[in-house]
Amino acid sequence: MAGDMQGKLLDVIVVGAGPAGSIAAWHLAKAGLDVLVIEKYSLPRVKPCAGGLTYKARQAIPFDVSPAISVEATGGILTYHGNPVLQVDLQKPLASLVNRAEFDHFLLKQAQKAGVKALENTRLLSLSQDDASVTVETTQGTFQARFLVGADGINSQAAKQLGLLVDRQVAYAVEAELQVPIGVLGKLGGRVVFDFGAIDHGYGWVFPKSDHLSVGVCCARDDKAPDLKEALKIFIATQPMLKTHRMLSLRGYPGPLGGIPTDLHKGRCLLVGDAANLADAWMGEGLHYAITSAQIAAKSIIQASQSPVSDLSGYSQKVNAEIVSQLYHARRLARVIYKMPGLANFLIKRNQQLVDITFGVIRGDLTFEQAHLDIKKRWFSILLSSIFKKRTKK
Repeated sequence: MAGDMQGKLLDVIVVGAGPAGSIAAWHLAKAGLDVLVIEKYSLPRVKPCAGGLTYKARQAIPFDVSPAISVEATGGILTYHGNPVLQVDLQKPLASLVNRAEFDHFLLKQAQKAGVKALENTRLLSLSQDDASVTVETTQGTFQARFLVGADGINSQAAKQLGLLVDRQVAYAVEAELQVPIGVLGKLGGRVVFDFGAIDHGYGWVFPKSDHLSVGVCCARDDKAPDLKEALKIFIATQPMLKTHRMLSLRGYPGPLGGIPTDLHKGRCLLVGDAANLADAWMGEGLHYAITSAQIAAKSIIQASQSPVSDLSGYSQKVNAEIVSQLYHARRLARVIYKMPGLANFLIKRNQQLVDITFGVIRGDLTFEQAHLDIKKRWFSILLSSIFKKRTKK
């Protein structure tokens, strides 16, 4: 198949078959464009990630992904250094929990059904562009297209070749997959666990999957990351449900810290998802922004392909205005929570407004900007009500 596409001017080359790449490719193919996805690994491949597909992210996907869902999350448990803070069971779905290897493979297959061609085990070596096209050198040959989408993650080779996001800021996480007694999975049900005392300037999580738990810690600062493996070991020891477990895997990985406006395009090329550093500094959630940026990218390329002037500057402007601005507010929210985690846990335990805001942001009912402004507006009343009365249960 590679030989059939060499020497042919394609409409779009997408580098990377993660969620951002596959969703962008799907939209472009649906619009009638000739799309090639190149992916350096063979799918399904291991992808270190907690696998939380928030409700807002799932709603943004243009096709049914239920076959790729492991567990539906309908509630949350907050702990602080392992001590219970509160448990919330929601009437609305909070998130869908996925195994990223299976989920990413499913998305690529949907893109292929829409007409996308894919080359796996194919690494990007270099790219160049002129006024008419983009040329990519890969381990399976040379390809040309009118446009290119860089969707190859936080260590994006496309971004490096384009000279974009040279000084990107990153978070660090370590994740373990744990096998636990079946009774633990049953007791946890569809609840996810967050602990904002598990690590300095970060949090710990426990996400149930169909036959195991995803457990990890994330530090949302790139200047002074602690010993994450040791922090994870301590976090596991503080969680009673993890007393009996068998570790199936352990992986560390960086994640984007978004929130700083910058150019996300150059000439006929643009970046999406993690390659564009689009994840929030509070929870590290990036799937929603990967999907949203992919949709914006596809619309921008479709418009540019129909114009005599192929200008993608509108893509950077729109992403900075609609996504990066929200990630800026996520940074501000994270700064407050991580600076005073004990106070934050005390307040949310005793105040229903903060509970609603917290889970509203995770679910997608509130934007980070709305949450930030709401807390700022209600700060004094939240403090008083938390001091003088207990939280009203739902």
